[in-house]
Amino acid sequence: MTLGLCAALLLGAACGGEVPILMYHSVSGNGAPLTVTPAVLDQHLEYLANAGFTTVSLADLLDDQEGRGKLPAHPVVLTFDDGYQDTVKSVLPLLEKRGQRATFFIVSGFTAPDESHRHFERKQGHLIVAEVRALRAAGMEIGSHTVNHVKLTSLSKEALRVELTKSKLDLERLLGLSIDVFSYPFTAQRQDIRAEVQRAGYRGAVTGPRGTGNPYDLQRITIHRGTTAQDLRGLLAESWGTGYSSGGN
Repeated sequence: MTLGLCAALLLGAACGGEVPILMYHSVSGNGAPLTVTPAVLDQHLEYLANAGFTTVSLADLLDDQEGRGKLPAHPVVLTFDDGYQDTVKSVLPLLEKRGQRATFFIVSGFTAPDESHRHFERKQGHLIVAEVRALRAAGMEIGSHTVNHVKLTSLSKEALRVELTKSKLDLERLLGLSIDVFSYPFTAQRQDIRAEVQRAGYRGAVTGPRGTGNPYDLQRITIHRGTTAQDLRGLLAESWGTGYSSGGN
C-alpha cells in the first residue's frame, strides 16, 4: 500500500462524521504517565501535517455543529490541559513551526501575575499571566479548567458554580475576550454538571474517552507517555469512539 493511499484511508477512518480531539497534558521529560516529551510531540505534529490533517479550534467544531461554519476536509483538535509552563516553552514553538493551532485549558487560580509568584505543583510550573496572553496572541484558543483544578463531582452545587463562573470571568478579564470552552478536571462529570457548565455560559466542554458528540460531553483521545506517532496513526485509523485507554486530569 502506498503512503498516499494509506494516509487517505486513515483520514477517512478518523473523520467519518466525527472530529478527533486529542488530549495532551505536560510536554516535558518528567516521565509522568500523562506526559510526552517535546521530541514525541514534534513527531505527532509532523505525522498530522504529513497525513493531511488540519488543526482547528473547538470553536470551529462547535460552529460546524451549530451550522454556523464549515470545517476543512480532515480536521483534528489538539487540546492541552492544566496550563503548564512547558506549553509556551515547548509546545508553542512546535505548533508555530507548522502553522498549527491548539486549545489550552487554563486553571485560573494557578495563573500567577508574574514570575516571582509562579505556581508550582509537583515541581511543575504553571503559566503566568503574560504567558497565557502570549498563547492567545499567537492565535491559540484559551479555555477554562476551573479555578482550583478540583474534581467537580465532589463539590456542592454552590462550590461547583464558583469553579465554573469565576474561572470564566477571571480568564475573560485577563484576556479581554469571551471564554467559551471548558475542560472537566480529571474528566469527572455527569448530567447535572454538564447543565451547570451550559448555564455558566460556555458553548461546549470536553471530557475523556467516555464522552460523546454532545457539545458539553465531547470525547477526547488520551495521549499517554509512550504514545508514539505510529500509535497515534493507529488511534486515528480506528473507530476512535472506543478502544483506547482512559485518563486525564
